[in-house]
Amino acid sequence: MTSPAFRGGQSFTSRIAMWSARHRKAVAIGWVLAVIIALAACSGIGANTDIDMAAPGEAGEAADVFEERFGEEEDIAQEIIVFSHPSLTVDDPAYEDTVQGLLRELEGLVAEDTLVIGGTTVITDTRIVGDTLSHYDIGAPREASPFVAAAQNESGGDVTFALVEIEGEIEDAVDDIDIVLDTVDRAEEEAEGFDIFIGGDVSLTKQLTDIIDEDFARAGIINLPITFGILILAFGAVLAAAVPLALAFAAIIVTMGALAIISQVFPLVEVYQQVVLLIGLATGIDYSLFVITRYRRERSAGRSKEEALQVATGTSGKAIFFAGATTVFAVAGMFLVGDSVFSSLGLASIVVVLFAVFSAMTLLPAIIAMMGDNLNRLSIPFLGRGQERGEGVWGFIVDRVLARPIIPAVVVIAVLIAIAAPTLTLNLGFNGPRSFSDDADAKKALIALEESFTLGLVQPAIVVVDAGEKQNVFAEEIRNSTAALLGLVGEDTVSDDNPEALYGAVAREPDFSDAGDTALLFIPVNGDAGEERAIDAVNELRDDLIPATFEDGSADALVTGATAGNIDFRENIINRTPIVFAFVLGLAFIILLLTFRSLVIAVTAIVLNLFSVFAAYGLLVLVFQEGWLLEGVLDFEATGIIESWLPLFLFSLLFGLSIDYEMFVMARIKEKYEQGLSTDEAIAQGMKETAGVITNAAAIMVAVALIFAFTRDIGLKQFGFGLAVAIAVDATIIRAFVLPTTMKLLGKWNWYLPSWLEWLPTVPMSEEVSPMPAAGTADAGGE
Repeated sequence: MTSPAFRGGQSFTSRIAMWSARHRKAVAIGWVLAVIIALAACSGIGANTDIDMAAPGEAGEAADVFEERFGEEEDIAQEIIVFSHPSLTVDDPAYEDTVQGLLRELEGLVAEDTLVIGGTTVITDTRIVGDTLSHYDIGAPREASPFVAAAQNESGGDVTFALVEIEGEIEDAVDDIDIVLDTVDRAEEEAEGFDIFIGGDVSLTKQLTDIIDEDFARAGIINLPITFGILILAFGAVLAAAVPLALAFAAIIVTMGALAIISQVFPLVEVYQQVVLLIGLATGIDYSLFVITRYRRERSAGRSKEEALQVATGTSGKAIFFAGATTVFAVAGMFLVGDSVFSSLGLASIVVVLFAVFSAMTLLPAIIAMMGDNLNRLSIPFLGRGQERGEGVWGFIVDRVLARPIIPAVVVIAVLIAIAAPTLTLNLGFNGPRSFSDDADAKKALIALEESFTLGLVQPAIVVVDAGEKQNVFAEEIRNSTAALLGLVGEDTVSDDNPEALYGAVAREPDFSDAGDTALLFIPVNGDAGEERAIDAVNELRDDLIPATFEDGSADALVTGATAGNIDFRENIINRTPIVFAFVLGLAFIILLLTFRSLVIAVTAIVLNLFSVFAAYGLLVLVFQEGWLLEGVLDFEATGIIESWLPLFLFSLLFGLSIDYEMFVMARIKEKYEQGLSTDEAIAQGMKETAGVITNAAAIMVAVALIFAFTRDIGLKQFGFGLAVAIAVDATIIRAFVLPTTMKLLGKWNWYLPSWLEWLPTVPMSEEVSPMPAAGTADAGGE
């Protein structure tokens, strides 16, 4: 491929693209090698997902004390086995034989570990189950035992439970939990009349992870044909539709390999792969779609292949570069949350966006140069025609909206404000076991536990009593304070007379560190970790009971556990939200200002993008918090809670992804304006020419986001729904009604730049080429 015959200032994006086109074989081979190396890294190295999940606030301080005094090896996962019989009580020998027999069998379970010592392979047996605890171990009468509840039936049978500790940390124990689950299932089959359920840290982790993996595998099988179908509708040609998919997967695979290496230094949360898939498909396909559509339009207008590629990469390619930069900086706001999960997801998102942009700027031009007009091979009649010329329904809408802009602007903005209004009632929290999929068998144990005892037994509030270095927790004043605290808790313990109490019966003895300087008090709360009653219990412990009983300062008492961690996480999110918003909006404003050299366009783009974000928040509240309309469609029951992590995570991701459309359409409008059209003419033509491609790009992104909305995990459902809604609102209502009317009403003020900012560099959006060289000069590949 020869150098382009361009005698003006060629844009940096087209220079990169044209170099890639001239060296197309080397670029293609380089990307193939990168994909191969990435696949080798994924299989040979594997990602390190051993992430530090330390909670913020007091819960985090308590966790640090725990780790320092007890060590990580003491952090044993716990399962709870619930037994029930319609007529037998725990005093019956058959009941005791069933419980004790199962526990003895579990205590004898071992897993084989293979070790290589001095070149010799040694197989060792490792215990799976550690200590167990049941009603029969405490020697209390049936009526006084915290392990026993009367079943809800006339024949007076009992429900009891046993605590089973699983050796090793949760991540390691997941591999062996199937043996435990199979043993319990077999015991239930052999125990006549008994219902036996098991649930807890390890079983839930495994079952919920398996459900998510199954959902994504199923969704991927469904989603890819839908995405490919949308691309065929957009291009009207099979080969042109296949290219964006190929580039997206190339970027995703290379990202996975890079992250496998990066994770050895910066561990990643396990769900990073799903986030990479989502963002990689969305951005990789959209960026390619923009460039290919512009290339084909320039070819149909009579330009040579070389000229068409230069114009496409100098205009759409430039918009992609700045859109990608905005996305990267928006997602970088996650690092300001101060949470390892947010940071790892932010890192994964940034890496995949960078590779998506890089592939669109290098690999895509190389492929176009190779294929040329062969992109149109396997074309389908009547498809992909006229979208770049502004024909069809969007052209009709744009004409009508621009003819009378005030009424559409007022009506649509009023509707968006009404949709966003429920955001004011946003209830952040964590959804508990009742929100888990029924396909997770461990849920049955937790529900049975909740109905007869309290879910707080699974995730109790843990009070870390720290005596310091100079004394121990057995000192008289500390023992008195501890006893006083447990006494106050006992006054508000759940019973038949007090079912709404904050606390459950204390079923576990305190643990003490080897040095005697730290004690752990396990206080079951009467509710799961996300319920208001559990939150009230922890707040009462922190604000009232502990200050009243440890007022002498003899020891520090810190509250941790699942509920305490949830409270502190939510508080951290709320405190960090203004900082993240200011960071993301500030950087986006700077990029938009530099890109368009207009104060008004920068502000307009940010305000319009916020409309779509807050509309998504409002619909999230209506659907998932209030239970409007879609429970049956999305297969969930509203819990009244929006996941605490969701709004801030969604904002960072949404702002970066959805602003792509404002960036793309405004870039085309500015290009038309630079070519000499009036502001009104530039708005009309720019809107029409981008309407079809933006609709197709948004449809693909919505389809990808809906992968999450139809999973069985409530948090992922909320995330996928919020993302899909925001993108749909932004690409339809905002882009077709609010953006054109706003720019129409602003007129020449769209291009306003204060005199004190005249020093800013000019970034032209148009890409001019001179006439083609004389005959005999090579053209751009792919005859």
